[in-house]
Amino acid sequence: MKKYWRWSVYLILFFLFVIFFESETVFAHRMVVEPIEDGVVYVRYDDGTPASAAYVTAYDETGDVLVEGQVDEEGYFYYDHDEEIDRFVADDGLGHRSASKDKMESPHILEKIPLVIRALLGTGVVVFIAAIFSFRNK
Repeated sequence: MKKYWRWSVYLILFFLFVIFFESETVFAHRMVVEPIEDGVVYVRYDDGTPASAAYVTAYDETGDVLVEGQVDEEGYFYYDHDEEIDRFVADDGLGHRSASKDKMESPHILEKIPLVIRALLGTGVVVFIAAIFSFRNK
């Protein structure tokens, strides 16, 4: 049984080594909806490029559609600022979909935690679960 446990540890260490030191950088992006001012919403990807193919829909608090339309080439969507808009939803038709409240929100708690800490925490949880099952089988 100890032989299997030793190989499990070696395998986990190997994968950690590969993940942290041998992997190439992968670039992925998400779409962000930013209310700039009353009457203007900016839709962009997180690398800064405008989402010029996005279609924006504005909803009120009850979920009724108030305004919808295509953003311009620079990623801006203009609407009548007299509307009582609760949230905006943008969809570019390529799999990216984002929503934002009309008022500026504080960043999500996960955006404040560095990526390395999140990766180590996730790996620690997996190792902890593996250890529980290993001790349970003994």
